[in-house]
Amino acid sequence: MALTAELVTQPATQQELIWGSGSLDRVPKLLEALDCRRVLAVGSGSVDAVIARLPGLLGRCYLGRWSDVPAHVPAHQVNLAVGSAQETHADSVLAIGGGSAIGMGKIIALALRLPLIAVPTTFAGAERTSRYHVTTERGKETGTSGRALPRAVVYDPVLVAGLPPAVVASSGITAVAHCVEVLCHDAGEEAWSSAREGLLLLWGSLPVLSAGAGGPGNWLDALAGASQAGRALEVLGAPGAVHEASDLLSVRSGLGHGLAQALLLPRALGARGEASALARSALAELRPGVGAEQALGEFAAALGLVEPPGVLAVPVAAKAWSEALAHLSTVSRRPPLGSGDGG
Repeated sequence: MALTAELVTQPATQQELIWGSGSLDRVPKLLEALDCRRVLAVGSGSVDAVIARLPGLLGRCYLGRWSDVPAHVPAHQVNLAVGSAQETHADSVLAIGGGSAIGMGKIIALALRLPLIAVPTTFAGAERTSRYHVTTERGKETGTSGRALPRAVVYDPVLVAGLPPAVVASSGITAVAHCVEVLCHDAGEEAWSSAREGLLLLWGSLPVLSAGAGGPGNWLDALAGASQAGRALEVLGAPGAVHEASDLLSVRSGLGHGLAQALLLPRALGARGEASALARSALAELRPGVGAEQALGEFAAALGLVEPPGVLAVPVAAKAWSEALAHLSTVSRRPPLGSGDGG
């Protein structure tokens, strides 16, 4: 069922979700409810127009903005950002942007025990998870903590309207991959329900938006689909093999992360065997009479995510996939929400 572009406040497990056009204007009330008076914003140059509204919106509460937000959350930048938050005596963090900005915000909030408000402007779904990562000299290091889970999430379709098609595609396919992978795991009905709903919303909205069409309802549907995908991943409690393998393939081949996921996802589904039954059933409802792998491939192509000649013919893809599976086999699933570090 599609969401309308009206302002809706939706309580959620450990999070408050604010939906609708103009919902960015609710941030001052959210900060007041959290008893926060000194907020540091995190956002790259891609959200300059949104950041420019903050001094007028937040007044004296606004300390300024951390703008150096490179991909993959490098440790040296994290240390600088945490230091900046300490020096300005920030009592809260407002992360605006995609997975990198929200990822940076998570680390600041985690390190300094500050409440985090997330305003996603892409469709990666990171705002719904307690998972964080930092890239060090040893590689990507990940973890989970209740302190990294945003206390509130603001979904304002006005802020994503006009997002470049390439960003729609690359971040949106990430959310689709989350949904499909959750449906390939023994994740439980809550996660499966979120994954199915997320897949339905994303399937209907992303091709329209990546073609440069659509209206506020389509943008809000895409945000809602990404939110459901992130929630499903949070309940599952671990990243899927496609996400891990895509990281490796992206680094080693130079492909964008979204394209890497699009190329690996149909192959990963085929490798799941009987465990992929729920995912195949969900995809069959979206594309009756079409095989699941074909449906995913055609969906990715509709987003402009097309396999370059020869990319997956090289051993690096197979190696990335096998390494991701080996790594995930050593990671035990964390306890259910509420039983871990939520303070």
